[in-house]
Amino acid sequence: MNIEDILSVGYEMEAAEAGSWRIFDEENPVPGYFEFDWLSSRFPDLYHEFAISTIGLISKLHTLVDFSNMNVLDVGAGTGRSSIELSKKAKKVHSTDVYSSVINFGKNEIQRLGIDNIEYTYGDRDNLPFADSTFDAVVFSWAEANHNEAYRVLKNNGYLIQMASIPEALCGEITDHLHGTSINNQQIFLSSYPDEFEQKDSTVFSGIPLVGLVKVHRFTYLSKYKSSEELASIVSRLYGPKAKEYFTTRKQDTYAWRNEILIAQVKK
Repeated sequence: MNIEDILSVGYEMEAAEAGSWRIFDEENPVPGYFEFDWLSSRFPDLYHEFAISTIGLISKLHTLVDFSNMNVLDVGAGTGRSSIELSKKAKKVHSTDVYSSVINFGKNEIQRLGIDNIEYTYGDRDNLPFADSTFDAVVFSWAEANHNEAYRVLKNNGYLIQMASIPEALCGEITDHLHGTSINNQQIFLSSYPDEFEQKDSTVFSGIPLVGLVKVHRFTYLSKYKSSEELASIVSRLYGPKAKEYFTTRKQDTYAWRNEILIAQVKK
């Protein structure tokens, strides 16, 4: 497919054959580097293999929030990494996404794993297909958030949770390497670096009514891959030659992230 083909099919783009992402024009890949929505929809197997950091996010989240007996909405669930981890504690997980190929991949994955408390539904974060005050928690994991729409479908005292890497290191430990900057203290990507805690007001959640402040938890997580060669192949397709060179030179099979989880309870 060329870029015109991709744009024309949009959310209905079909997944390419598994593993086909390994062969591409390094100078002019289609989809392009950093185009995560298109990359995940065209190559959901690539994105699923890459997204190990999501396991770290949800594992940490389970130490901060007890999801027992909760009805949870996972917005922008993609191939299901976050939903699968949430399902280990939650009563029911409703997973939404707008890309058909990743929804199909996620459905096949949960069927393969024999998980019976996840349900995938086509859903746009700006117009969620659920009634008001339906969920005990709404989670955005590596997904752009619509706080007002999440507020609408949450119950009183329901949890609104947003998580990804810290904003200044969106590509994890290789952020400065890729962009030729020195913004980040590289010590934060060491597994021994301590967790950090902070509280923020409701402006970080678009000013929606909250019970108390937004709790912010930052921590370091090392995603471990099958081999340094496999990690180099994955990041090469996602981020380009500089990312491949970084991990190949170091013969490194781990990828460090400084992650951030924001948690609040809504007031209705």
